[in-house]
Amino acid sequence: MSSSKVTGTNVLAFIESTGEVSPVFASKAREIFADHGITDPAEDEWYDAENYLDALFAFVEEVGDMSVQQAGREMVRVNKPIMEKDEIDDGMATFAEQHKRTHKNWDYESDGRVEYEQVDATTYRISTTGGYRHPETLLRGASKEVVIQTSNATHVEIEETEPNPNEVHAFELHW
Repeated sequence: MSSSKVTGTNVLAFIESTGEVSPVFASKAREIFADHGITDPAEDEWYDAENYLDALFAFVEEVGDMSVQQAGREMVRVNKPIMEKDEIDDGMATFAEQHKRTHKNWDYESDGRVEYEQVDATTYRISTTGGYRHPETLLRGASKEVVIQTSNATHVEIEETEPNPNEVHAFELHW
């Protein structure tokens, strides 16, 4: 992952989403990113993925899982391309496509990826594979909000599920 990069768009989206949870969190996020070598992020700049991910985990440790899960939900709410979708599959596909556009030199076998599958009319299974290192709680919040924004679901439950041998994390969304 040493040559993997993320765009400033990712950094700024995370900061903006934490600010939607609490203005104090946005300041804390900026401080933590700066502590990890990402100061004054700009949308069109590329940043070391290792530093970005380390900062995300430091933020989780600082403010807790539930606040970061809420930030994941906010990341979807401020994401116009996802908000314009009216089918869960389209929302999930847009989410995956955006990941590809905002990560450079990302090896999906060693750096990991998110996979999703519809289990039935009101259940999706989300899993991560490879060396996926983004905080799972952020993914949980974002995935939950994709379902809420692209379906008629008003309440989505997250249920733990056993990862398959090739997976890092797995959970199901039920509504």
